[in-house]
Amino acid sequence: MENILKSYIAEKGMMSLSEFMQICLGHPTHGYYIKSEVFGQDGDFTTAPEISQMFGEIIGLWLVDCIDKLPVSADYNIIELGPGRGTLMADILRSMAKFKAKFKLNIHMVEMSPKLREMQREKLSGFADNITWYKDLDELKKSINSSPCLFVANEFFDALPINQYEFLDGVWYERMVGVKDGKIAPTLSMRPVEVELPHILEGRAADGAIFENSPATKFYLGKIIDILKRNKGAALIIDYGHDGHGFGDSLQAVKAHKYAKIFKNLGKQDITAHVNFTSLKEIAKAQNLMVSPVVTQANFLGDLAIGLRAQMLIRKNPEQEMQIAQALNRLIGEDEMGTLFKVLCLHNCEFTPVGFGLE
Repeated sequence: MENILKSYIAEKGMMSLSEFMQICLGHPTHGYYIKSEVFGQDGDFTTAPEISQMFGEIIGLWLVDCIDKLPVSADYNIIELGPGRGTLMADILRSMAKFKAKFKLNIHMVEMSPKLREMQREKLSGFADNITWYKDLDELKKSINSSPCLFVANEFFDALPINQYEFLDGVWYERMVGVKDGKIAPTLSMRPVEVELPHILEGRAADGAIFENSPATKFYLGKIIDILKRNKGAALIIDYGHDGHGFGDSLQAVKAHKYAKIFKNLGKQDITAHVNFTSLKEIAKAQNLMVSPVVTQANFLGDLAIGLRAQMLIRKNPEQEMQIAQALNRLIGEDEMGTLFKVLCLHNCEFTPVGFGLE
């Protein structure tokens, strides 16, 4: 991977952070998400569906509630973005199975990694036979029917590339990636750049301030919105991040469940950034979609009675009481995922999705 990056820089000059992330994570042969075992105990990080079945079961019930509130249709499309090992979708479908007489589901999985697609096929082989895989949202948009769509994006947006800018001596410079002493290293643009700040941040940058934006987020969310506007439906977005514009450096690397140096282990570790949920809302509102308030994962799962589900599991499996309680705490605890992870719903039908109030 280091030689790939050096060749790119030698040919085109310094690269942006977003280009660096895209190559390290998504290179077709050497990208981290393409070739690595990323999830679970043997991988580099653990997502909520891998912690407990309760997470996917609750989302399955949320989807059932949405379908009950959407216009009646012959079938409904459930779409997962970045489906990991297929664990979330397996739990969703098991949770929805008792309602299958009420509606027909078409399952769509958007996954760029051939390795993960094979894992998903194996995981989901006993749950549904009408599952279709797509390498990207363009392929999905061309193939999907006109029925209502329900998107699920759990830890999808945090992996999208970002750009960063640093405020020095009254002007902005872009944080970039170059070669220093024969190694891939961070650097700054040679000349100042124009940065379009949210109105609330204008004139507030102190020396050394970092501003992040993500053109990739706007690009992918725009494609989701296009499908929702055409087909009707909703998108459930769950990720770690913040609700509110601000300054700060949230770029991070993770390897073997520990934070790592961003410019080491190139192509062999995850690189992510916090999601700006305010930006997601503003993009959706500009396209005339309705948005829910942003709530914490703890509040969302709590409103959907995950505590009651935990009690039911404990009654059924008393020998696993400690494990179930620990999993519940990891999902909703203040010092775990409960407050860092946020939840947002975008929709273009007149209904109030459960788990959210009115904005």
